[in-house]
Amino acid sequence: MVVLTLCCLTLPFSASTAFAATNVTNNTYNNVSNANATIQNVTGTVKTVTNVNKSTQAIIQSTVKNTSSNVTKVNTSSVAKVNSSTSQVKSNSNLAAGSALTTFTSSEIDNAAARVQSFVVTNHRLPNYVTIDDQQITMSDFLELMSQSIVNDNLGVDVSVTLRNVGSLPNSSESIVSGNIYKAEYITLAKDILSYVNANGKLPNYETTSLGKISMQNLIYSFSKVLNFQGTDHRLPNYVSVVSWSSLNSSKTTGEGSSTTITTISSSVTAILNKIGEEEAKFADVQGVTYNGLDDAGVITHYGYGDCWADSSWLYDQLSAAGIQVRIMGYSNAPASSVWYQHAWVQIDIGNGWVDWNYAGYGSQHHGNGGGYTPKVLIDPGHAPAEIGSTGY
Repeated sequence: MVVLTLCCLTLPFSASTAFAATNVTNNTYNNVSNANATIQNVTGTVKTVTNVNKSTQAIIQSTVKNTSSNVTKVNTSSVAKVNSSTSQVKSNSNLAAGSALTTFTSSEIDNAAARVQSFVVTNHRLPNYVTIDDQQITMSDFLELMSQSIVNDNLGVDVSVTLRNVGSLPNSSESIVSGNIYKAEYITLAKDILSYVNANGKLPNYETTSLGKISMQNLIYSFSKVLNFQGTDHRLPNYVSVVSWSSLNSSKTTGEGSSTTITTISSSVTAILNKIGEEEAKFADVQGVTYNGLDDAGVITHYGYGDCWADSSWLYDQLSAAGIQVRIMGYSNAPASSVWYQHAWVQIDIGNGWVDWNYAGYGSQHHGNGGGYTPKVLIDPGHAPAEIGSTGY
């Protein structure tokens, strides 16, 4: 973190006033420079003249004295004019001089985003704040910081972002369907947040997306996933999976990690799993299909079918977005001649350890661990959107 002291002046006066102040300064320097040159020339004359009478010396000394006096007068008068113009500028300023700006590096924001995402996954709500470099940053301020960071990351600019107070987090309603928000759109959302804050000094009640109206709470969670991915994979994800905030926030908590009732959490998780399982069961198992050159969840989203890589990626992204611990599995020793070669499936952990996704239970057209070979983890939790191809599998 870097703390800078910045004296900011807002200039609501005309351009001609600023130009006049500049001319005063330039004329002052020109007059002083000319006068100094005169002194140097006369002084040089005094030093080089050796055989002059007292009268001539008196004339020279009088010239030097008068020239110095004129320089002082020019300097004093011009400085007074500059100070007068500066006072006018300061009187029109709407920022306090010496105000401190707090900045954070992109890596600090990425790290904080990972912790926010993890908190939501565990507690089904946003934290009250996230600590960055010993400072407690509210969620509303953190959303603005993440928006700055996403825009910078998209431009390939690794610069620090400035903390601004944007007020309290609005308690807005939301009307959104589950799906993916692709890179171009979530970058636009980040820019929209910054533009709104610049114009209004606070966050909007919601943002309109291709999936519907998204609340600021859900946007914080979505952006935290984007920057967690950025911090791990060193690039922005192609998309971020989104579900309604009410489904994420259905488990009520009384403190950091403490729940009011285990029954509430259990029924909420069951409902989430059932919804995702029923939707996944519609996707046919079709081999050799890609979308935008990738065999990932985009295949399922775009076509409604795909192979085990696309299906596993879709499940991983949806379960991750819903706050379920999920990972993608593969085989470490399946031979190339086997139908299970490069097969992938998902496992979840809802508090009882890692278990295979219940493909058969939901009537899925895809398959889990059925090859009899040695399983290995391809993608751990926290890396949505999943791209199995990037693992070298």
